[in-house]
Order: sequence, then structure tokens, then C-alpha cells
Amino acid sequence: MLWSTLIFGLSFSLPAHGDVTKDRDDRLKTAVILDTPTTGASTTPDGRAFLKLARVDGTTGSQVVEIVGDDYTLIPYPNEEWNSWNASTDSAADSERKYVSTNAQRVGPDGNLWVIDSGDLQNFSNSSKLISFNLTTNEVERIYYLGDATTKDGSINDVRFNGKYACLTEYTIGSIIVLDLETGDARMVLREHKSTVALMPLSAEGHFLRTQSTGELEYIHADQEEVSPDGKYFYYQPAIGYMWRIETKYLNDALKNDTTAELLPNYVEPFSLTPSTGGSAIDAQGNIYYSDGDRQEIRILAPNGTTTLLVRDERLLWVDAIWLDTKQRLWLCASQLNRGNRFLQPNNQSTTIEKPIYVYNIDVGHSPPRLDHA
Repeated sequence: MLWSTLIFGLSFSLPAHGDVTKDRDDRLKTAVILDTPTTGASTTPDGRAFLKLARVDGTTGSQVVEIVGDDYTLIPYPNEEWNSWNASTDSAADSERKYVSTNAQRVGPDGNLWVIDSGDLQNFSNSSKLISFNLTTNEVERIYYLGDATTKDGSINDVRFNGKYACLTEYTIGSIIVLDLETGDARMVLREHKSTVALMPLSAEGHFLRTQSTGELEYIHADQEEVSPDGKYFYYQPAIGYMWRIETKYLNDALKNDTTAELLPNYVEPFSLTPSTGGSAIDAQGNIYYSDGDRQEIRILAPNGTTTLLVRDERLLWVDAIWLDTKQRLWLCASQLNRGNRFLQPNNQSTTIEKPIYVYNIDVGHSPPRLDHA
């Protein structure tokens, strides 16, 4: 198999603090050790921690779990029933009250745990949903069914909050979904716009990735997203990079205004020439932290568009969704997603994932924005 390599002609300056080396950086502290990959952690201010497990290593089991105890015990969240989806035996009604194909989870500004289930819209029309769990009662507070907004070919990826509105990236078509959290109204916008569609295939560890089932190059469209701490801008990009931004007032108005929705491309502007990225987070100062899947790096993108290197470490293998907690620590899930059974591996191996799987912390000296998460 012929691998192609992505090279970005970018230069980055090192931060003044810390001793950054190519192979290992002592600022990285182990937070969790796992037997299966995770593509996202989130925490509450009082110390509860949750993970989205990615079954790309051939294992089966829960998709969303809570970490309990010092031995990293994983408890299905909110229970085993929600995590018990079986496509062969479950019904359409089951698809509305179980995780079908979760893609992300995060603690929102309201203190609830929000789970993004891209579902299986080819077979179950109400399986694509955004679920809000009350972390006091551990019960469902509300479910937003998004099948009408995404269409059967769409797959929601992640969510960010801005007051009464939420924005979700959709990665198989390439679009943004705007959701009114009060009314439940949702609309797909910027469908197949140049800012939401990947120009190049996904890349990791210096190679383009190919789908294992077909051998075709993998394109992941609108993926990473953040809202500025003042709520003015929505930042987003395809997984291969090239970050864009748009003022949120236009997105919010487009939810119910056909004219604004049609004019949205006029308000989109390029923001940064980012690389192939697994995940991102934003702090209260508006700095965006993002992973570089080719170089095992975490970089900081300042509000003025300049970029610096935070950490480079060979252990940061495909860091997916990044989380910034109230103790000013980034949670970095080294998912090794690119080495899993979703993608074609060298020598016809099903996976090349090396276990155990690690989640790391690194102090950054900044807090998360209250606008988007607790």
C-alpha cells in the first residue's frame, strides 16, 4: 500500500515555560489508563469524569462511561440499558432511547452531561440525537432528535453551546446544524460549503487514511468547533484542517430566516491554516488548543490568529476531543484512532493499536469559558 504524506509549511515558536523535547515531555501527567480507546473526556467541577469509548480495537461494550475510583473502574453511564444497543434485535423505538453510535460527550454550561449520538439514519429515523442528562439525578432531562435536520446521509459529530443556542458539526455531508435549545428547532446550514468540506483526506502519523472496508481515502468534513468566550464567533474546520469562523449572530438568525441562511457563505471568513486535527478546546481568554495528528503535538491558536507549540510528545497518538477542566488542565485522550479497525492498516492487520491506552493531563494556566462548559 502506498502511503502519501502531508507536509505543512508552518513554523511555530515554543512557549517560554517547560522543557519541550521531541520524544517525551515531563509536563504530561497520566490521568487514566484504559484497555480500550477513548475519544473524549469531560469532567465536572466537583471531580466526576466521563469518557466516550471508541470500539475501534475490536472490543464491544459501553460507549459512554463514568470513571470511578483510583483503579479507573468504568461504569456505564447513565446505565447499562442506554449502552445496550443491538442493531440486529433492537427496534426503532429502542434507537430513540439507546446510544446507537455515539460520537462525543461533554459537560455543558448547565452542569448536565450532553451526549451526541450520530445514530443510524439509514435504518432508524430518530436515532440521531443530542441527549441531556441531569448529573444530580442521572436521568434524561431532554432529548433533541435531529434526523430532520441532518437527513439520512448526515452524521453529527460534536456540539458547542452559546446561550439558548447550540451548534453541531456534521461530518459526512459537511455542514453545521444550528439548534434552539428552548424550542428544539434545528436547521442545517452551510451544507457542502468550502468551509465545511474537507479538501484533502484525513491524515495521521504522516499518512493519508483509508477506510478499511473499501480501501478508499477517508474524508472527514466539518469536525472541530469552538465558540469564543464572548459568544461572538463560531470557529470550525474539517478534520484535515483549515479553520474558519463566522459571527454567531448570523448562524442564530439563519435558524428561522431563509434569507440569512442563503447569505451565510458571505459571512464566513478564513481564520487559520491548521493541520490535520483530532480535537480542540478553548479557554476563557479565547485561546484554542488543538492536536496535530501528524506530529503528535498540541498547539495553541491565539485570538489574533498566531500559533505556538504547547507540547510535542510521541505518546500523543491521535489526540481526539480535548477537554479543559476547572483546575486549568487539558485532558488529552491519546486514542490511536487512526490505528483502529475503521482504517486500513499495514500488512492487512485489523488494528495496530498498542495497549494500554492513556489519557494525559497538562497544566495550561487558563480556565475554561463559562459560556460553553462547567
